[in-house]
Amino acid sequence: MILSEIIEKLVGVDETLRVNCSISSMGLISNVYVVGQVRPDYPGVVLGDREPHLREKIAGEFVKKLKTFGERFQENEFLLEQTIDIDKTKYEVRYFKLSDVKLESKALLLNASQGEVVEFREEHDQVESE
Repeated sequence: MILSEIIEKLVGVDETLRVNCSISSMGLISNVYVVGQVRPDYPGVVLGDREPHLREKIAGEFVKKLKTFGERFQENEFLLEQTIDIDKTKYEVRYFKLSDVKLESKALLLNASQGEVVEFREEHDQVESE
């Protein structure tokens, strides 16, 4: 889904609904960690539960954040970003295109059902800390 479609679909949605993300191919349901630019010119969300005060996104705040993206983002695909630890020295960042937005009774679900965008995959080395 492109950003402008998401914003249009969420007009009038219950602003108090929690926002969750689903990656169907992995059987994963996650909170939203960050809403922002996840790749050059690609709006999206970073999945995860790293900051307790940031992880509970609600629909009203989510829609307001989506509306802050500039004109150049409106026709771009919306991505879900997931970080996966490979081992003690490496991790991967994987991206999934948002397929649909589902309104459930207690949550707004951002669903990626088409699998990973493999050409966007990034591999990184873990930073050692002392």
